Amino acid sequence: MITLSDCLELDARDPLRDVRARFATPAEDTVYLDGNSLGAMPADVPERVNALLLDGWRDARRRGWSHFDWLEKPWLLGESLAHLLGVGARDVVFSDSTSVNLFKLLAYGWKLQSPRRVIVTERENFPTDVYVAEGLARFVGDGAQLRLIDGPDDLPAALDGDVAVVYLSHADYRSGYRWDMAATNRLIHGCGALAMWDLSHVAGAIAVELERDGADLAVGCGYKYLCGGPGAPSWLYVHPRLQHRDWPVIAGWMGHEDVFAFAQRYAPLDGVRRHLAGSPSILANVALSAAADLWKSIRPEDLNWKHRSLSTLMVALLEQRCGALGVKVTSPADYDRRGGHIAFSHPGAGSVSEALLAHGVVGSFRKPDSIRFGLSPMALSHAQIWTAVDRLAQVLQTEVWREPRFAHVSV
Repeated sequence: MITLSDCLELDARDPLRDVRARFATPAEDTVYLDGNSLGAMPADVPERVNALLLDGWRDARRRGWSHFDWLEKPWLLGESLAHLLGVGARDVVFSDSTSVNLFKLLAYGWKLQSPRRVIVTERENFPTDVYVAEGLARFVGDGAQLRLIDGPDDLPAALDGDVAVVYLSHADYRSGYRWDMAATNRLIHGCGALAMWDLSHVAGAIAVELERDGADLAVGCGYKYLCGGPGAPSWLYVHPRLQHRDWPVIAGWMGHEDVFAFAQRYAPLDGVRRHLAGSPSILANVALSAAADLWKSIRPEDLNWKHRSLSTLMVALLEQRCGALGVKVTSPADYDRRGGHIAFSHPGAGSVSEALLAHGVVGSFRKPDSIRFGLSPMALSHAQIWTAVDRLAQVLQTEVWREPRFAHVSV
């Protein structure tokens, strides 16, 4: 039987305990298990943003472009994250939203693979991932085709000489199932296609090795486990061997080789930075930089130890405390196949999720009967995992979730 003392002992051994202390303390006695939706706020974000508003916007105005690192932030942020993605410091940048970067890189990869015309993705991929692929196929026409698979077992049969790009989410946004990236990339490359990944439900929770494992293209959002704040910019990665193959799909002035030359014709900037398009989001980047300074201090092996420890503890406690109360863990039993969050089912999942909110546990509900607990290694303690499961057990034991006030389920 796992006890609270066991959790406190794990916290004492936590290699990220000093990082955890650099996050803001919530105003309420609440355990936030929503790192897969919106990560915790670094404590110094208000100070940084306020300084930008006063020193940058109020006082410097247009001089801010020269006095501050506003223009360099997209790749400085990328350099801070690169070691947790397993890529070179110059191979990742932050810009735009995840959906925009999905389009930019999917279209870029599709163009490089001409005359191949097929994009392969999962039928139940995160909706925006499928929408972007559908939209690209409609836009380019000319026989472009979207080929949908139901899961890993279907991928080999979907691969042939017509496939341009295989485009997958590293971890499923519902169950948390995590693909074996290295093995999948080998399979994809075997038919001559490019491998593109959406790491939104992995990056910042688990360190990955994009270059070692053979990924060609990748994107991920900045506001989940990376703790960049609401609407934080997304990041994108292009393997070095592909960076100079062609122009970016969106040829914007921030991707020009000489931004302030105001040349009348486009010439792409060197490397992955050519995929920058419009002016960077200065306010969002300053908030994100608070998290980036935390990433710099994190060793990949420590991030992986912490997430494995939290994930293993969460599964064990859910089964120990709530298994007899109708909870069934639906995330993979094998840790190496799990992404950032743990998913479990319950017949009253929607109302249970609402009751948990009222009892100080923030997770998320997905139809028809799934609750997700996002595990942020930087911000969470093992003791908080204990508290969250203890409150869940109370909600289920007392059946308070059946009360009419919890019938309406929020997002």
